[in-house]
Amino acid sequence: MAIRDILVYLDANDPENKCLDAAVGLAKRKQAHLIGVAFALESSLLQFYGEKFAPELHAKQESIARAATDAAVNRFNQITRQAEVSAEVKVVEATIMNIAEKLAFLARHVDIVFLEQPNPDRPNRQLLASLLDGVLFNTGRPAYIAPYVGLREVSVRKAVIAWDGGYKAARAVNDAIPLLQDRGETTVLVIDGDKHKGAHGPKPGADIKAHLERHGINAEIEKYPSGDFGIATTILNYVSDGGADLLILGAYGHSRIRERAFGGVTRTILQQMTVPVLMAN
Repeated sequence: MAIRDILVYLDANDPENKCLDAAVGLAKRKQAHLIGVAFALESSLLQFYGEKFAPELHAKQESIARAATDAAVNRFNQITRQAEVSAEVKVVEATIMNIAEKLAFLARHVDIVFLEQPNPDRPNRQLLASLLDGVLFNTGRPAYIAPYVGLREVSVRKAVIAWDGGYKAARAVNDAIPLLQDRGETTVLVIDGDKHKGAHGPKPGADIKAHLERHGINAEIEKYPSGDFGIATTILNYVSDGGADLLILGAYGHSRIRERAFGGVTRTILQQMTVPVLMAN
């Protein structure tokens, strides 16, 4: 259960690309190969308006996009060289309509994918949400999501597992084992366990704790009621108050016509997270 290759999305609209440092750090710790993926997007003017706009406008838009992509690629190359990690860049031609599909294809061939949390104040928030959706629901691979506020420094590397006893949470935990082995502390957080004994067994959290211990991960169990706050807010409050630097949970969603919508807890976590989150479906 080793991480051998990592994919990180190189967002041309975000020169800081906060998930890149985390991806490079993991690649260095695990001696893994890091693949940076950038997209050369076709002109959206041409895509949506056809020949109504002059060719020079299409060319100008694509020139601006290429310059931003080149800057993202150059930053990736500079950082990976300095870190002395095995790395490569793939620049893929795409349109807004198929970019998520193309990223999902590439993501199926690595161990873990790094993306950034969609920032509601940035114009590319819908694109990032679409890419995250594509990775979570179409790849079978876990997504490590870095908060747009940045990664905070912590004195103790602590992970929190939002454990509901379900198969999606189990998938997320198993995918996260290489990351949990890097942590000094791991907590199995069970919310409203007494209300869902069928999913947990007689001792909520005990079985997954035993599984983790067989992988050399010492975990503690914490049980909390959601009360009036709801499950997502209870999880987020616990993570914040406990000083954790990683949250692990299963990603829930349901199909709509031509799109997927995240379930309530997943959506709230994605909107309000302030620490990295590892999700799997």
